[in-house]
Amino acid sequence: MAQMDLRARLAPRMAVTGAVVALALSWSFWNHGDSPLMRIAFGGVFASYFTLILTTRLWWLEQNRIQRFGLFQLVFCCIPALIGISWSLVLIEGLGHADLVQTSTLYALAVGLMSAPAFTGPAVYALALWIPITVGSLIALLVDSPTPPVPSLVGLFSYAFLTFTSILSVNRDTIDRELKRIEAQLQSEVIGLLLRDFEEGSSDWLWETDASLGVARPSARFAEVAGKTLEQMTSMSLTGFLREHGSAPDDGAADALIGQIGRFEPFRDRRVALRLGGELRWWSLTGKPVFGADGRFAGYRGVGSDVTEYRRAEQKIAFIANHDSLTGFANRLSFDDALKTVCADPGPKGAALLCLDLDHFKTVNDSFGHKMGDILLVAVAKRVAGSIRTADLAFRLGGDEFAVILPASERGEAMAVAERIVARLASPFQCNGISVRIGACVGIAEIGIAGAVADEVHHEADLALYRAKTEGRATYRLFDPERDKHAELAQELNFEMNNALDDRAFLLDYQPIAALDTGRITSVEALIRWNHPRYGVLGPDRFVAIAEQSGAIIPIGARAIDMACAFAATLPEPVAVSVNLSPVQLHDPALIAKIAAALARNRVRPERIEFELTETTLLDMSAHIVAILREIKALGCRLGLDDFGSGYSSVATLYYFQFDTLKIDRSLLLDAANDPRRRKILGNIVRLAKDIGLAVTGEGAETEEHMALLRALGFDNAQGFKVCPPLRDAEMLEWLAAPPSLDCFAFGSQ
Repeated sequence: MAQMDLRARLAPRMAVTGAVVALALSWSFWNHGDSPLMRIAFGGVFASYFTLILTTRLWWLEQNRIQRFGLFQLVFCCIPALIGISWSLVLIEGLGHADLVQTSTLYALAVGLMSAPAFTGPAVYALALWIPITVGSLIALLVDSPTPPVPSLVGLFSYAFLTFTSILSVNRDTIDRELKRIEAQLQSEVIGLLLRDFEEGSSDWLWETDASLGVARPSARFAEVAGKTLEQMTSMSLTGFLREHGSAPDDGAADALIGQIGRFEPFRDRRVALRLGGELRWWSLTGKPVFGADGRFAGYRGVGSDVTEYRRAEQKIAFIANHDSLTGFANRLSFDDALKTVCADPGPKGAALLCLDLDHFKTVNDSFGHKMGDILLVAVAKRVAGSIRTADLAFRLGGDEFAVILPASERGEAMAVAERIVARLASPFQCNGISVRIGACVGIAEIGIAGAVADEVHHEADLALYRAKTEGRATYRLFDPERDKHAELAQELNFEMNNALDDRAFLLDYQPIAALDTGRITSVEALIRWNHPRYGVLGPDRFVAIAEQSGAIIPIGARAIDMACAFAATLPEPVAVSVNLSPVQLHDPALIAKIAAALARNRVRPERIEFELTETTLLDMSAHIVAILREIKALGCRLGLDDFGSGYSSVATLYYFQFDTLKIDRSLLLDAANDPRRRKILGNIVRLAKDIGLAVTGEGAETEEHMALLRALGFDNAQGFKVCPPLRDAEMLEWLAAPPSLDCFAFGSQ
C-alpha cells in the first residue's frame, strides 16, 4: 500500500515531464507526417501519460483501496509498460528518418528514458518502464546501422547495467526509507496513545517548558492538578508557579528546585509542597534539560505526579512509629531523641525532665482487667496533657510510666507543673461507671548546661521518682545527689534481685521465741536475708520494700515459705516456725497453692507453720484479704498479728478476724518501762488479747529488766537478744539441742 502511494505521488510529475518532452519531439518530427507509425507512437505516449494521470486520480479517490489494490497494481504496471513501448516505437521509427540533429536528440532521449525509471518509484513499476525502453533502444541501434555499432552497443549495455542497478539500489533505499517512515509513524501513534492513556489513567502528567521556562503545550491533566485553565497554563512560568504556590512544610524544597532549574540541572523525584485551592498538596517532579544542536538551552521535559496520598500515608506511618497507639503521646523512641536535643541545648533558662509513675495501677489491672487499665491510662494521659504547658512535650515510656520534657523551664516552673500533675491525678477517675483512685509520683531532673548526657538526666529523674515513691507517694521530688544515693542503690538492688533468686542467694535466719512461764522454746521466727556478692548479707530492711514495689517479693516470699517448711521438718516437736507474709503476697492468686505444696513437699504438719502479718498489711480488711486468711486457716496453719502498736493500731483488726498470736512491737515495751500510764495501757491490751484467746509475745527483750516487765504485764512469750539472736539454720539446730539454762533467762519469780 505504501509503494502504491509512492507511485501515485510520483506519477503526475512523470506524466507532465514526459508529455512535455513528447510534445517538443513531435514538433521536431512534424515534417515526417508521412510516417503513420510515428504518429501512432506519439499518440500512444500521450494516451499513456493521460491514462497514468487519470489512474492516479482514481487511486486517490478510491474509498475501498484494500479490495481494489490488486487491480490498481496491475494498471500501474501496465501503463509504464505502454509508455515504454510507445517511446521505443518513437526511437525505432525516429532514427530511421532523423537528420543529424534529430539523431542526437533521439540518442539523448534514449539515455534520458533509460535513466527515468530509476526515479519513477518502486522497482516493479520502474522495470515495467525500463525494460521496453532498453529493448527498444537496442532495436533502434541495430535497425539504424547496416553493421552492428559495437561502441554504441557497449555504451548501451553499460548504461543499461548502470540504470538497472540504480533502479534496484534506489528501490531498496526507497523501501527502507518508507519502512522507517511507517515505523516512525506507528511509534508516534503508539506513543501518543500510551501518553494519552498514561495521563487519563493515572495521577501523573507530562510537562515541558520553552527556553524561557514558560510552560509549553500543557496537557489537560497538568492544568487540572494545577487548578488552572489551559490558557492560564500557557502564559505561566514554571518557576513563577513554584514560587507562587510553594509552601513551608517542604523545608525549602521548592526553592531548591527553582535553583536547580535555574542552573539547567536534571532532577528526579523532587517532592515539593504546594498550596493549591486552599489545600496543601504534594507533587513529585522529574525533569531533564533539553539542548539544541547548537548547544543552547531549549527547555525542560519531564513528568509530574501528585503524591499527596503517599505523603499522608508516610506521615501516618511515621506518627504510628513515633507515638503510643493507646494514649497518642510520643513513645520511647521519640523521647530519647527529644531528650538528647534538649540536653544538647537547654537554652538560657535551662530545661527539666519529669518522670511519672502511677500509684496502685497494677492493683487496678489485677482487680478489673487490662481493658480497664487501658481506659485508665487514656484518662491519665488526658489529665497530664491538661496539666502541662503548650511548649511541653509528653511521652508514654511504657506501662504506667510517663515523662514530660519542659523546655525553657526554671526550677519553680518545673515544680509547678509537677504539682499540677500530682494534684490532678489524685482525683478519682470514673472508668465504666467505677470510681478508681490511684495517684502518681513525679521525679524532677534539671538540665542546666548544654551538653548534658541524656541517659544521666533520665537516671536522675528516675532516682528522684523513686525517692518520691518511698517517701509517701502522691508527691514529687527534685533530684538531690546526696539524698538520692540510697535510691540509686535501691534501683541497683532491684535490678539484681531476679538474678539473685535464680542463684539461691536468699536465705533465712531464725530467732527463737520462748515461753515466759517455762523457758521452753515454742517457735522460731524466719527472717529473710540476701547474701549479696558485693554488699554482703543484707537484712530485710534493705530490700523487702524494693521487692514489694517491683513484685519480686512474690517469688522471694514463695522461696522463704518453702525453706521455712523444710527447716520446720528438722525441728523437734512441737517447735513451730513463723514466716512473715507481705501484703503483696496476699494478692498472689497462687499463694494458697504454694503454701499447700510447700507443706506437702516437706511433710510438715500445717499447725507447725505460723504466718505473721503486720497491722499495716491489714489496714484495709477487705473481703479478699479476709477470704485469703480464712483459706490459710483452713489449711491448718496458724496466723499471728505482728508489730502491733507500731503503726495505726486498730481493734477492728482483732474484731473481724481471729488470730492465734499477737506480737507487741518493741517500741511499746520501751515506752512503758518508765511510764506507769503507758504500762497500764499496755497491760490492758495484753489482758484484752488473752481474754479473746490470743497468745501474746513481746518483742525486743534484750535485758533482764525487759524480761521482768513482760512477766509483770502478763505476756506469754518473749523474743529478743536476751533469749537468742538470729542464727542460721545449722546454728539454730545446734542451739536448740542444748539451750541455755532457765536461770540464764532469769525466768521465775524475782
